[in-house]
Amino acid sequence: MYTRCTACHTVHPVNAGLLARSGGQFRCGKCKKISNALDSLFDEWPGAGEKPPSAGEIPVLGLPIDLDEARESRLEPEEAGLYGDAETDSGPPGRRGKNWARLSWISISLVIVAAVTFKLLEFYEKPLAELPAAASLMTRLGIHNPPAAQPFRDLEQIHLVSRELTSHPLQADMLRLTATIVNRALQSQPYPDLELILLDAEGQPISNFRFSPADYLSEGASRGSGMTSQAFLPLILDLPDPGQVAVGFELNFL
Repeated sequence: MYTRCTACHTVHPVNAGLLARSGGQFRCGKCKKISNALDSLFDEWPGAGEKPPSAGEIPVLGLPIDLDEARESRLEPEEAGLYGDAETDSGPPGRRGKNWARLSWISISLVIVAAVTFKLLEFYEKPLAELPAAASLMTRLGIHNPPAAQPFRDLEQIHLVSRELTSHPLQADMLRLTATIVNRALQSQPYPDLELILLDAEGQPISNFRFSPADYLSEGASRGSGMTSQAFLPLILDLPDPGQVAVGFELNFL
C-alpha cells in the first residue's frame, strides 16, 4: 500500500501494522507535516494527478489477492521511511529492486562475453588490438595509443611525362635513362621507388632494376618534403647494358 503526503505530494510505502499503531497518522519525512494516511491511500504506486478512493465507499471483501504483490508491500518501519529525515526515492521499492537485478544480470553478461571473446582471440593467437572495434574502444578509454597518421600516397597520380633510353655517352657498357615525372595530386606525396624493366623484341623482360629516391635525387635535395603538387621532376638513371637483345623498357612506380 502507498499513501501520499497532502502537503508535498511525496509518496510513501505503508503497511497495516504502521497504520494500526498510529491510528492512520504519519509524519512526512520530507516536509515534516502530519497527515492521515487513510485520506490518501492507494493499492498501487499512484500516478501524477491520480485521486484516492472517495471516503464512505464500502469495500468488497473476498476478491482474489495477488500474494506476490502483497508480499512486496509488507515492509519494516525503517523501510517505510515515514519518520526518517532522508528523502525517498522516485520509484516504488519493488520496481527499484527489479531494476537493480536487471542491471546486475546485464553487467554479468557483458563480463562473460568479454571473457569468452578474449579466450577465443587468445586461442587463435590474434591480438585484441587488431580488431577495429576493440582498438577504437581501447583508444577512447586511453588503454591503446591511436595509430600514427599515414602520409598521403597515391601512385596513380604520378605521371611519366617523357622518357628516353640511350647508350651512355661515356661508358660503352652502360645505358642512360632520362625521364620526367610529375605529381598530379592536389597535395605533396612521398617520392616513389622506380622499377625499370628491359624488354626484348617479343616484349619479354630480360633485366630488372630498382631505384630508390636516393638513387635519382640530386645531392642536397630534401626527401622529407616529398613531391610537390604539379611540380616536374627530371630523372637521369644509369644502368648496365645487357646487349642488343634489349629493345624496349617499362618504368613503374612503387
